[in-house]
Amino acid sequence: MSSRASSLNLYDKELPYDPDEIEYLDVATTYSEEKDDGESVFKEYCDSRRPIPIRFYQHRRFWIFCMVLTVVFLAIFVPLFIVYILPIIAQEMMNSANMQVIQMNMTQPTETNMHVSVHASVLGIPKIFSATLEFQEQVVVSWNNRLIGSMNLAPVQVKNGNGDFWQETTFYISDTAAFGDFVKTLSKATVKAFGLSIKDLKIDKMLPMNGLSNFANVQLQSFDLPRDAPEGAHIYIRAEIPNPSPIGMTLGTITFDLSYKTAYLGQVTAKGVTLIGGQPMMLVCEGVLLKQTDPVHLQELSELISNYLGDVPSMAFAQGVSVFPDGVNQVSWITNAITSTKMTVPIKAVQKLEVIKDIEIKDMDLSITAANPWMPTVTSTAVGASFRIPFNISINITDLSNTVLRMAYQGREFALITTATWNRTMSDMANNKIVFTIPPTEVTIQEAGRDAFQKFLTSVTQQDASTLEVIGAARGVADTSLGTVVLHVPLKTSVQLQGINFSAAKPTVSDIKVTNGTTEGVTIMANIAMVNPSIFSVSLGRVNLMVSCTIDGQTEVLGMATIPSMIIRPGQNTLAGVIDYHPANTQFGNKFLSTYVAGGMINATIFGYDQSSDIASIAPTLASLRLTTMLPGMTPPARILTGGNGAPTLGAILGSRRIPFTVTAVNPLDTTIWLNTMTVDVFWRDTVFGSVRNARIPFALLPHVEARSPEFIVPCPTGFQFALFLVTQFLPLNPQVIAGGTVAVDIRASLETTLGGASGIGYPAALNYQQKAVPAFLKLDVSFVGLTKRSYETDHPESEIDNHTLYDMVTSKIGYEPSIHDTSAYIRWLQRSLTVLYPEEAKVHIAD
Repeated sequence: MSSRASSLNLYDKELPYDPDEIEYLDVATTYSEEKDDGESVFKEYCDSRRPIPIRFYQHRRFWIFCMVLTVVFLAIFVPLFIVYILPIIAQEMMNSANMQVIQMNMTQPTETNMHVSVHASVLGIPKIFSATLEFQEQVVVSWNNRLIGSMNLAPVQVKNGNGDFWQETTFYISDTAAFGDFVKTLSKATVKAFGLSIKDLKIDKMLPMNGLSNFANVQLQSFDLPRDAPEGAHIYIRAEIPNPSPIGMTLGTITFDLSYKTAYLGQVTAKGVTLIGGQPMMLVCEGVLLKQTDPVHLQELSELISNYLGDVPSMAFAQGVSVFPDGVNQVSWITNAITSTKMTVPIKAVQKLEVIKDIEIKDMDLSITAANPWMPTVTSTAVGASFRIPFNISINITDLSNTVLRMAYQGREFALITTATWNRTMSDMANNKIVFTIPPTEVTIQEAGRDAFQKFLTSVTQQDASTLEVIGAARGVADTSLGTVVLHVPLKTSVQLQGINFSAAKPTVSDIKVTNGTTEGVTIMANIAMVNPSIFSVSLGRVNLMVSCTIDGQTEVLGMATIPSMIIRPGQNTLAGVIDYHPANTQFGNKFLSTYVAGGMINATIFGYDQSSDIASIAPTLASLRLTTMLPGMTPPARILTGGNGAPTLGAILGSRRIPFTVTAVNPLDTTIWLNTMTVDVFWRDTVFGSVRNARIPFALLPHVEARSPEFIVPCPTGFQFALFLVTQFLPLNPQVIAGGTVAVDIRASLETTLGGASGIGYPAALNYQQKAVPAFLKLDVSFVGLTKRSYETDHPESEIDNHTLYDMVTSKIGYEPSIHDTSAYIRWLQRSLTVLYPEEAKVHIAD
């Protein structure tokens, strides 16, 4: 300090602060030698020596004061906290805490007490506290400000804000009339905390608990009338009752009175009943339903049973009558509770019942007209069904009426039938079989169901099977052990029906007749036979269908077939149809007619189109119709050309080779055929005997009448080979023709005709026709002039000679003509004549 003071004295200056109150920084200061200003040096020095301030809490006297104050505060506050504040805090915790009864099961009940198992919880105490609740007095239970009972509870440990406990104790009943509900608890408890006891804390809590609500929401598990009883019928009921309350109780044997509306039905008893808190209670009740005689009560009983059969819930009532917890003795407060209980019991089948099922429709007739396309007439002689009443009691149905049948397809209703009547004769009630009859009834197809009706018709006609949905009900009067009841019996089932399936029907076409012809076309009548495997009869009125055929791989439409009245019944059906034959391809049409006349089988398809019917409701069904069949030709095949007649001379055959000929023909059709032009090839054992080309021989063939044609010329083949064929093959096998006889020939002909009238009137058609074994009459004239003349003129082309001389010259070479009755000699003579007529060819033939 002396050095510091001496330095300051050098400047003879006064310090700006008290040196006794300040601790200076001990910092060596270097002054600049360059500064010669004393004031500046002093200022710089003072700045370098600025002191650090001392805070108030750094003084020793402050801490001494605090310690004294703390001792005084604790001496006063701790007693106050323990005596006054802590009980207030504890009571406040009790006030804010929640209490919850989780389950309370009551067993061994008596008039004054019972054994109780309590599962409860104390919630809402701050987690920083751990405590033991000691109940100094009994827990008192009250309801509506009425004391109903009390019980002792053991201490409850509370940790982490929760005190969960399960205790068994005895509950003492104070007011038996009010007992049954835990609403309010009132008690005093001691809370032990911080090592001290705080007494006389009050717990006053409302405990919210779900009640039984008069056993509401009963769920029926089973309802049965298993057998008759002397007073009516035994009844068995199994029901589940939810128990949202935490209260459980042993109820033992309970008896209930059953009623529906104003009708008293009888009593049922449940045994061994135990109510468990928070769990559903199962009641199994048995008893007797009483026979009803009062008309009003019978009507109500009928309604109850009908609703059950129809899956409609009916609200019956069960009123408590008595309860015996141990099965023998009553407890008044339990009896009062049960007898004041009236349960609502919904009587409803657990599973949907099928009282009437397995419907069988024996037949159903649908008649539809263009005038009323959406109002078909429906008829059935038998709609059968099996029925099953789900009660094993005596039931004798004495009447069925007011039958309602709703028809639906694919879930959409389309018709309602209300005219079905019970057929007593056909029904078999002993075997649960009933039969209804539907008289002819006009049924309106609902507008919303028209599409479903059309789809149903299409399904019936185009598929092997179809499903019809039948929904309805019938009113039945039945004598039962409970009385005569009127039942409304529902029915709902699906009926599998055999379909017609036209596409697989394979109809048979027969009796084809060509009956008329015009320049536009030909009318063909035919019968179409087909089997309907279904139960449906369908009257569809006039139906138009198209007909196409396939011949030699070529398919063409022939025309339209009309069925004036299409009625299809179950089993075999024959429909008369008219075909308007008018093919666009005339060559194909000629092929069809030729095949038909020749007896050939023709693949045909009969199909519908958008104009198949004038009835709007069935037009789409017929448009999808398609039948395949075979059209048969004439059986036996037609023999149009029945014979021929030619009487040529031998010279004509071997010489000019021009045979005058006529034919006889029969018209196999039911309309006139005009034969205009004929092209014919005649064969004998595959050798051409003669041919004619485009011979005009117009003549008419009336239906099924034989006629002879005008004479026409058939040229014979030329050459030695044909002559050789005649004398070496034909005549040896057919010697009768020498004197005149019949020989069977084969014919291949093309006939240009008009059907139904002459050219310009009938329908032009070309028939390509082949026929075997056509009998032809031939007679060879004995005159040999033609032969000799040809031979002579060949050798002497410029000579002129009369026939007599020529005959003499020829016969001188081969001999005289033998008798035609000696056929063998005559044939040998003709064979020798070839050497005269064909000398060069004969030499070659003989050489061969």
